[in-house]
Order: sequence, then structure tokens, then C-alpha cells
Amino acid sequence: MVQQEAVVVRNAVKRYGKELVFNDLNMTVSRGSIYGLLGSSGCGKTTLLSCVVGVRHLDSGEVWVLGGNPGSKGSGIPGPRVGYMPQEISLVGEFSVSGAFYYFGRINGLNDEEIETRQKFFSELLQLPSDDHLVKNMSGGQQRRVSLAVALIHKPELLILDEPTVGLDPVLREKIWSYMIQITQEESITVLITTHYIEETKDANKIGLMRCGKLLAESAPQELLAQYQCSFLEEAFLKLCSVQNNTVTLNEAQGSKVEDTGGNVLHQDQNQHCESTKAYLKYEAVSERPVSRLRRFKALLTKNGTQFLRYYGGLIFAVVFPILQIGVFIMAIGDDPKNLKIGVVNEEVENCSSDNNFGNVWNDELTCHFGNLSCRFLHNFDNSIATQEYYEDIPKARLAVQNAKLSGVIYFSQNFSEALQIRVEEATFAKDSDLLASQIQVFLDMGDMQIGYFIQQKLFDRFLKVYEDIMRDCKYSPKLADPPIRFEEPIYGETDLNYADYVAPTYMLGLSFFLAATVSTTLIITDRMEGVWNRSVVQGVRTEEILLSHILIQSIVIIIHTAMIMLIVFPIWGLECKGPIFNVMVLIFLNGFSGLMYGFVLSVMFKNHTAAHYGAAGSFFALVLLNGCMWPVQGMPKVLRWFSYLVPTNLSSVSLRGIIYKGYSISEPEVYIGFLITVGWILLFLIITIFRGRSKSS
Repeated sequence: MVQQEAVVVRNAVKRYGKELVFNDLNMTVSRGSIYGLLGSSGCGKTTLLSCVVGVRHLDSGEVWVLGGNPGSKGSGIPGPRVGYMPQEISLVGEFSVSGAFYYFGRINGLNDEEIETRQKFFSELLQLPSDDHLVKNMSGGQQRRVSLAVALIHKPELLILDEPTVGLDPVLREKIWSYMIQITQEESITVLITTHYIEETKDANKIGLMRCGKLLAESAPQELLAQYQCSFLEEAFLKLCSVQNNTVTLNEAQGSKVEDTGGNVLHQDQNQHCESTKAYLKYEAVSERPVSRLRRFKALLTKNGTQFLRYYGGLIFAVVFPILQIGVFIMAIGDDPKNLKIGVVNEEVENCSSDNNFGNVWNDELTCHFGNLSCRFLHNFDNSIATQEYYEDIPKARLAVQNAKLSGVIYFSQNFSEALQIRVEEATFAKDSDLLASQIQVFLDMGDMQIGYFIQQKLFDRFLKVYEDIMRDCKYSPKLADPPIRFEEPIYGETDLNYADYVAPTYMLGLSFFLAATVSTTLIITDRMEGVWNRSVVQGVRTEEILLSHILIQSIVIIIHTAMIMLIVFPIWGLECKGPIFNVMVLIFLNGFSGLMYGFVLSVMFKNHTAAHYGAAGSFFALVLLNGCMWPVQGMPKVLRWFSYLVPTNLSSVSLRGIIYKGYSISEPEVYIGFLITVGWILLFLIITIFRGRSKSS
């Protein structure tokens, strides 16, 4: 009867770029045995195991695990038939000892009673820390023991351990080996273990000696010692290394005999490989424990929730950061500039500060007379717009503007009041010189355009108000002071709508988008870098399940963000919403959800946090420039304008303005197009994440 083989590797070749990791490698692991894969760091042991468990693929050659290729329907990988302990710790730092046991126990189909029983057993066997001790607070040796325990917890049919005893004391290593011998003999469990400690594999059923990507020998330890007439396995390994250095390896000499330096014969029977290769077809699997998808998904939710709740920086970010951002926006944007200075050159009146010098308007029977009206204008301008500083002449005042001491200069001519009287009473016959003298001349520093436009608008509004008062004092109609154009009450919005009101919808959506993206950008990368992603996938967890569990937990964060934004902007800041407030809330949430999906895309596209954050920061500035917040989309070139319409937060911002300022319902095209575009981006980001996540898991 042919012995069943748990793992069969044939003619395996693996490269990283141009670097050859191993070449034409053959390995056979028999069922119910311990196979020790030995070799120094960098020889390819970890890469070989990652190919066995399906985390990586061979460039050529074949692998059979428990009767099938990894990932195929007949294989035990992925699934609970395999227990996998990677070389890295591969545990969530926020896990407690109990949390790690419950997570790996549940995804492998154990009920809570079984998990609790086995946790007590392994805690005693491996001398684990207390149940509530967090992984991130453990020493390296303690972390490795917990990692080993959770690989053993569900009594897998095949146990793959990558250097589980590194850093452990000899007594504990001996204890672990005794336990492995016991489970292979009593429960027919197969153990494939790599280690640096060559001598500890003396109790293995078979060892494979690996060096520089080559399997130098594959034999029972005692047979290898006898063949090379050595007392220790390390001596045999050194002799095999010497043979390899002379360019003769066992793999290169299949079917032939080569004498080593000691006169012994190295021989590998090729027929044995052929017979073992056929054996996988007759493999009879141990009855597989059914794993409930719902239970597995609950384990993922618990894991992600634990990570979030125990990462206090993330909690602060979720609750406090939106408050800070909205608070800074409210305080920093939209208020009138303060502490401005404007120069005054008044050739009509030397000093307007006198109590009697407020400008005079009086009527006689024939006409209305003006006197020192420059002071009247200056008193009404007062310091609410800018602090007035008097200068003797225009050149000195202009020099002060050039030296950044002033934001502008106001100039009144010597006969300003008289010329203004002529302009009013004799408009048709007034000379150009009188018309020029009746003007208030303003020279502004438009290098700071926003400050310049602010002063310009405020001075113009105040001038019209003072001029209307003068017309009343003259018993004339105040409408004479109105310019020939009149802006009536706007159809939508308010006449005094400031920049903060305009920016608020776009800012709310952009903030929701990038808060969510910032969080999710790190999630998958963290899982991958900690090794939890691959370890979970090997145990049968699907990529879609991991993503969905992250989405549900992070949706709670988005709801918190949405609630904070809504609370601060509307009730506290007092922004009036003329449309359905529920539509506003849903649109902000959807934009946050879109940001969440975008962060996942970045997380699967980049390998580390630094690259992902560079990608997020670069795209952030591009989106801000294109979403119509800094400048209207209508001012962009046509090609760029159409591209900007596809930006996730652009049309949704138009929709939000329509709801807030115009009172539109979702039935209006201007509104529902924003919802449709946002949902479209969510679906696109989700599809990219799933396909990219699958490709990285394979």
C-alpha cells in the first residue's frame, strides 16, 4: 500500500525579479509525520512554505497539499484543515491572549466552549501570559508562543510552522517537540516545521536540508547520521554544504551516484519521487469541520472592532478631529478681515477729528449747500473697515502702501464738497474738473486681492449709504444716490452670502471624504504588514469577508463624522438648510463612504503606509483644485472642466448647495446626479479593491 503524502513539491522554481530563490526543488511530507525543513536565513525556507500555503505561487513546478493544489476545491488550503504559523508574529497588536484564541478559533469553526478549554490547555503548555494581556505589550518570545498556540488550537490535519521556537528557552522547545510527537502519533496530524536549530529536529521523522535554494538531502535524521558517519546533524549538514560548494548537489545528481569528500555515497532514488507524486491522488481527507460563514464574519467584526476601540488615537481622530476641523473652518473662513490700515490724504480739511467737523448740509430757498463732506464720509467709514492714518500728500501715502504699512489710500481733493454740490445741482453743465474733484479717489494694494476686494466693496457700500443721507438732508429723493443698476433680492440664497457660506457644502463633503479615506488607507496595509491578512486567508477567510467587516466597522466612524459635521454646521454655526435635512445627511454619509472605498483602493495599491499617505496627499490637493471650492469649475478649460465633473466631491457639492440654498428635493436633476455620481464612485472603488485584494491574496 502506498503511503499517503500530505505535501508534495515537484520541480519547484521561484524567483523574485531576477533573483532565483530556489530551483528544481522536490520535497515530500508524509501524513502523520514531522518534517523538519532546515537551513540558514535567506535560503528560501519561508518562501517555500508561503508557496505551500498558497500565499505565493511558484514560477514553475507543482505543489499538492492534502490531495490538491493550494486554492483548488480539493485542497485543504485555504481552510481549517491547515494550521499556519508564519515567521512573523502575525497577530493584531490590540488582541489580548483570549482575543487571539477566540478569533482564530472561531474562523476555524470552534465553538466558544472548545476555545476556552483549549486556551487553558495551551496556556499551561506554552506558559502564556494572562488572558487579558495585550499582544503589543508582550515580549517577542511571548508573542511567538501565542502565535504558535492559535495555530494549534483547532487541531488541524496539517500543521505548518515557520520557525516557531526562535527565541524560546531549551526546556520549552523540548516541551513543544514532545507535544508535536504526541499529536502526530495519536492523531495522525502532519507537521511541517522550519527551524534554525538543526539539532532539535533529531526527533523528526524526516528532515530536508536546504541551502541556497537547493534541497541538499531529504532523509530520516538517523539515516543521514549513519550515511555520513556523524554524531550530530550539524556535522552532516556541513558535509553536504561542502559537497554543494564543489558544485555537486543531490538534485543535480538524480539517478546517479556521487562520492563525497569522505568517501560516502550520496544517492537519491528518482523512482521514490515518482511513486510519492502518484500518492496524492489516493489521499483520504480527515472529515472537515464545517465553518459557519456567519460565525467567521462575526469573528472578523470582533477583531476589527477590538482594533478600533483599543487604538485610542483612532478614537480621538474619529470624534475630536471633525470638531477641530469644522471649528477651525468656522473661525477662520468668512469673517471680515481685521486690523487693516488705510491712509487718508484730505486736502479739504486738515483735521476731521474736531467735534464740530462732521460735514455740513443746509438748504436755502434756492439750493442745497455742502461743507466739509469729506469728514462726513470719513466718520461713517470709521475704523470698522480699516484704521485711518493721515498723510500730508499722496506720494508719502503711496510709499507706505509699497512698504506694506497700509492696505490702500483714500484721497479727497481741496474743493471736494463744492465740486460734489455742483455735480448734484448742475450735473448737465458740470465741468470735467469739477466731476473729478467730486470723486473720492481710492488707491488699493491689490497684491492681496481678497483684502483689496473687501475694502473696495465696503467703501462703496458706505459711500452709497452716506450719499443717501445727504440727499435726505437736502430734501431730495434718496434714490438719486442709487446707481443706475439695482440688484433685487436674489432668487436663491442671500444678498449677503459670504465666502464661508459658499464653501461650506464643498468643505463638508471634502472633509467627510478625506477623514474616511485617511482611516481606511491604513487598514489593509496594517493587516498585511502584521501578517494577519495572509494568515486569515490561509485559514479560509475570504477577501470579500475581510473587506466587508472593515466596511461595517468603519461605517460607524463615518456615521460619527457625519453627525459631528451636521451638528456643528447647522444647529451650532446656524447655517440654514432650506431643503430636506435628511438628504443632506445621506449625501454627506455617501461621500464619506466613497472616501472609505477610495482609502481601500490606496491600501491595496501600495505596500506600505508611507507610499499610501503620499498617494492620499497627492490626490487630496488635486481634488481640492478640481472640485470647485477654490475656483468655479466654469472658469476652467473645457477639457479640464469635464474631467473635474467626475471628481467624487464635485457634482455632489453642487447637489448639496441645491438642497441647502435652493430647497431642492432629490427629484431635481441637479440633486440626484450628485447622488448617482457618488454611488458610482463607491461601486468603482469597491470593485477595484476586491479584484486587487484577491490578486494580492493569491
